[in-house]
Amino acid sequence: MISYILKRIISAVPTLLGVFLAVFFAVRMIPGDPAEVMLGANATQEQIDIYRESHGLNRSVGEQLVIALKGFATGDLGTSVSYSRPVSEMIGTALPSTIELALVGVVISSVIAVGLGVLAAAKRGRWPDILINILSTVGMSLPTFYIGLWVLTIFASKLGIIPVISNRPDIPHYKTLIGPVITMVLGLTLVRTTRSSMLEIMEEDFIRTAKAKGVSRKSILFRHALGNALIPIITMIGYNLASAMAGAIVLETVFVRNGIGKLLIDAITVRDYPMIQGTALVIAALMIAANILTDIIVALTDPRIRVTGES
Repeated sequence: MISYILKRIISAVPTLLGVFLAVFFAVRMIPGDPAEVMLGANATQEQIDIYRESHGLNRSVGEQLVIALKGFATGDLGTSVSYSRPVSEMIGTALPSTIELALVGVVISSVIAVGLGVLAAAKRGRWPDILINILSTVGMSLPTFYIGLWVLTIFASKLGIIPVISNRPDIPHYKTLIGPVITMVLGLTLVRTTRSSMLEIMEEDFIRTAKAKGVSRKSILFRHALGNALIPIITMIGYNLASAMAGAIVLETVFVRNGIGKLLIDAITVRDYPMIQGTALVIAALMIAANILTDIIVALTDPRIRVTGES
C-alpha cells in the first residue's frame, strides 16, 4: 500500500509539471498587460515601466519560464503581482475554506444521492423511480453556475435564508456553506450510479437466496445489496470530490465566498500570473490527491482489490 501511494505521488509530478507549463503559456496569451490592468487607464508610461520592472514583467517569456521552473522545483510559487504577498501564503489562507466546502458538500450530497438511488432501485418502474430519474437527469444536465444562480434567487433574494454575499464578517460561518452545498446536492450526479449498481446486484443469485430464506427487505437493500454495490459508488464519490475541488472556482465566485477558486478568478481578472499559476497548480494537486484517496478507500472496502497497479 505504501509503495503504491509513493508511486502515485511520484507519477503525479509530471502531471503537475504539465499543468504548470500549460497554465504558464495560456495566461500569457490572455489579452492585456498586467501592469496596465493593475495601474489603470490613467497611469503614465513611466509608472507602467517601473511596475513591470519591479515585478519582472519586462523580462522575456524564456527568462520568466526559467524563474518559474526554479520556483516549481523548490516549491516557491512566487509573489502575487496584485497583492505583493507570497502566493503560497495567500493560498495557505484560502485553502481550508475550499477543502471545507468540498468535503461538506460531497458528504451531504452523497448521503442524499445514495438514499435516493437506493429508493429508486427499490421502487423500480414505479412513480418514485421515475420522478427520481427525471430530477437526477435535470440536475446532471444543468451547469453548476446556473443552479447556483437559482439557489441565490430563491434562498437568498426570496426567502432570505442564506446571504447574497458570503464573505462579509457579520455572516455566521455555517450560513456561507448553505448555498454552495444546496447547489452541490441539486446536482444529483451520484443517484444514477447508485441505482444502476443496486439494480445489478439485486439480480445476483445471493439476493434471490436471501429472499427465499425470508430475510427482511430492509436488510436485503442496505446490508446485502448496498454493501456489495459500494465499489462504483465510492469511485463516483471520489470523482465528485475531485470535481468539487475544481468546481470551487464556480461556487466561490457565484456565492462570493473566499477560497482558492475566488483567488483564481480574481487573479485572472487582473492578469496576476504567479497567482494564476499557483492556484491552478494547487487545484490540480487536490484533484490528484482525491483520486489517490479514492483508490485507497476502494482497496480497503473490497479485499479482492489490490492497489499494486494490477486488478
